[in-house]
Amino acid sequence: MKTRRRPRLKFETKRFIIRPYLASDYITWRRAYENMLPKQSEFDDDKKSERELSRVEFRKLLRKYSDWRKTERILFLGVFEKKTGRLIGYTLISLIERFNVQSARIAYFIFNNYWKHGFGKEATLGTIDFAFRKLKLHRIEAEIQPHNRASVGLVNSLGFQFEGLRRKAVYFNRAWHDHVIYALIADDLGIKNTKPIFYS
Repeated sequence: MKTRRRPRLKFETKRFIIRPYLASDYITWRRAYENMLPKQSEFDDDKKSERELSRVEFRKLLRKYSDWRKTERILFLGVFEKKTGRLIGYTLISLIERFNVQSARIAYFIFNNYWKHGFGKEATLGTIDFAFRKLKLHRIEAEIQPHNRASVGLVNSLGFQFEGLRRKAVYFNRAWHDHVIYALIADDLGIKNTKPIFYS
């Protein structure tokens, strides 16, 4: 059984540094939410209240994200612009499975005042590359509401393949909702992760 140390959770794309939040990011994080436009679609986030933007709440988030990282439950990564240091959005690598599976699910969010610049595609592609090359995953899934055209268009542009419908798969807004599954395999990008990796 091959083992290795966990890789550092920080990487770069052409325009971004992608990494976990730090305590020193509080002002940057707060400003990102304060500068959001009103909600643009049903898939967009609502603006946060003053209480939700407090330093106390940010510290709670840091603790939660740290706990998630320790168990590889969710890797929550902020997307910071290199030029300005602004927080543009975030990506998640979640539900990581090891042993003979080596898969995870990916999610992505860009603050609505930064839409239409290709930021989502660049940040997501960078996260996928990190997941395959550094985490040594074999398979990445994206689970999307069927009528979320923007998200479906993004994964299609990155080479994900449609695999099917998960009926009543996710609960929110007091109801169970269908989701479609798209997947990308390391082989699709010419990356040969043929042997499972086990962390010591």
